[in-house]
Amino acid sequence: MTDDRARVVVTGLGVVSPAGLRHGALWSAAAERRSCIRPITRFDATTFGCRRAGEFADFAAEEFVDRRVIKQTDRGTHLGMAACSIAVKDAAIELAAIDRRELGMYFGNVFGGMEFAEPELFAQSFLGPSRVSAYQSIAWFYAATQGQWSIAHDVRGIGKTLVGDSAGGLQALLLGMKAIRQGHATWMLAGGFEAPLAPYVFAIHESSGRLAVGDAAYAPFDRRAAGTILAEAACVLLLETLESALRRGVRIYAELAGGAMNIDAGPGAHDDTGAGLATCIEEALEDAEARSDDVAHVLPDATGIRELDARDVRAMAHVFRNCGDLPPVGTPKAVIGHALAAAGPLDAAWAAMMLHAGTHVDGCAPLAPIADPRLRFARGGARLEGNAILCFGSGWQGLNAAILLRRHGD
Repeated sequence: MTDDRARVVVTGLGVVSPAGLRHGALWSAAAERRSCIRPITRFDATTFGCRRAGEFADFAAEEFVDRRVIKQTDRGTHLGMAACSIAVKDAAIELAAIDRRELGMYFGNVFGGMEFAEPELFAQSFLGPSRVSAYQSIAWFYAATQGQWSIAHDVRGIGKTLVGDSAGGLQALLLGMKAIRQGHATWMLAGGFEAPLAPYVFAIHESSGRLAVGDAAYAPFDRRAAGTILAEAACVLLLETLESALRRGVRIYAELAGGAMNIDAGPGAHDDTGAGLATCIEEALEDAEARSDDVAHVLPDATGIRELDARDVRAMAHVFRNCGDLPPVGTPKAVIGHALAAAGPLDAAWAAMMLHAGTHVDGCAPLAPIADPRLRFARGGARLEGNAILCFGSGWQGLNAAILLRRHGD
């Protein structure tokens, strides 16, 4: 890595997922292949083709959020604020002891506060404006989570909330890394949050034909693949300069070594060839000053949509064309569902855990893998060969993002 930019490391993991609170719950569920996908209870889903999701039924927002704020905000904000608090604690940062002008926040989100907003929009349409909550004006907003956590903890640094579909969370990590490299912050809370278990969100996804219907499994890279199953989750990584982490003497999970993002299609179009995604991955490797044979594991988008899984394989085959076999592939999505803008950060947290532990986790080895000799799947407990893990994701209309995490010290 060049000497003129700060090295960025991951020192805190804030994970709130259908597997439970904190990263250990996600690690255990993935390692055990224990499915956290279950019938939806947050709304009556009987009229929908897809009636299952990754749901965190036991989440207690009051452990992390003031009760007054809970009433004024959406569940996505509650999940996101919890993830921020967990990440800060995991990184052993005392907020009162730091210059909070040096702490920034970059988040990705797709649907904002739709669970809060949907009944308010119904009230506006059918009951009259006087029946609409005054908090609708802030609760639905994509940046509400960033704003509420900043207010609660007097955070004064750089901040943005991105709407980039399923690539948005990885974009937030990439831009958070760049903010530190460029000297705009010493610490960044970066990641994504999503609470998509609302009728309107499901109606949107069902109209796209992307959701798995009935009892179909969420099975990426599997011949049985029948679509995506959504999940509610939040994942925030605490990023900081290597210099700061060493000075504080804290645990370093991994280095966020580089990343890239691009767009490869016009409005309403999708590049199913994987060419644009492959370019994005190659640019991420270049930014990290890494070679393709440094990559020991890949966490792809893994939507469970056959044509998109095939696109992922084509992109990987191009990037690793000189490496013989593809690196082993894995994903926690098969266990918890796809959390949209939080999915990429969850992958990144999982990658950081694997790099820190030095082992693969078997999170998605298909029962009936697609007939592609190039694909290999991670074997749980196997030693992690190589020093880097690649995460990538894509969104509607050609959005791509990729990041590379490297084992600290290599």
